[in-house]
Amino acid sequence: MAIASEIHSLEEVNYKFRLGRFFLGIILFFILIFSFLSYYPFGDKLKDRVKALTGGACPLDYNEVRFEFFLPKIVIDDLIIPASCMGKEGAPLRLTYLNLGFRLISFSPFGIPFKIETQYNAQPLELFYVLGLGKQTLRMVDQRLVLSRLDGLMGNFKLGGSIILDALVQMDMNQKMLALDIKAKSENFNIPAQNVMQNRFSLPSLNVRKFYLETNSDNFPNLKVVSFTLGDPDSPVRMDLKGNINVQNPMNFSSLKLDGELAFSEQFKQQFPVGFLVNDTFTVKDGFYQVTLGGTLAAPALQPR
Repeated sequence: MAIASEIHSLEEVNYKFRLGRFFLGIILFFILIFSFLSYYPFGDKLKDRVKALTGGACPLDYNEVRFEFFLPKIVIDDLIIPASCMGKEGAPLRLTYLNLGFRLISFSPFGIPFKIETQYNAQPLELFYVLGLGKQTLRMVDQRLVLSRLDGLMGNFKLGGSIILDALVQMDMNQKMLALDIKAKSENFNIPAQNVMQNRFSLPSLNVRKFYLETNSDNFPNLKVVSFTLGDPDSPVRMDLKGNINVQNPMNFSSLKLDGELAFSEQFKQQFPVGFLVNDTFTVKDGFYQVTLGGTLAAPALQPR
């Protein structure tokens, strides 16, 4: 398809609503705004105002805020977000910096887009945020994440290795989820040795290696799990599941119905008591237990299939 032949300048196209002038107005607006922000020294006043507005249970803090005209953006240094802002207890979330960059209007989805760049525990993070009509969208594109650097975000359970994540999350203005599309892949996924099940079991180190997750939200809130796979023939644990998640608010209450199969290496069986996971009621085919993962995200449970 000859794409180049379809490209015209704004002057050559007769837009019914004068889109060319509209975009020019938007660009001039951002130039004026950032010219003002670049020369008016009110970072300290803004900091005091942010503290006043976000006081109480969620007092945000930061070292400095400034505005940069080149690739227009707001830059916040040493942003501190208390755990209470995320409905948790414990240490605050500390971001080395946070850049909020403005972009032109997005048409897919329609809205005002921003590019967010930050760093947490030496892990760079980059995502796009689109503020639309009655909804907001977060988009992460092929981001490489070192899982050990994100321990503070994942609770008590630890993961190792790195993943490539492509994700889209869409919510209404009250934070109710409207869509969740994920593709995540790893070739070096592992689970470090740790205590699990409220310290009832000591889990050995698991070098799973291969990991893949794909979801599709075309029929949301019925979230389709296209594929959830772990391991290869030499891994201590192998699993292949697919099915549906009925998404609820809060997310932890979402119910699971994933069918598939699960297998353990002989060495893993000797190191870890798998009897509390599977027993004689499970059908075994070619060394794989035929399973259904039910329950909720907060309390998943393996059942015979």
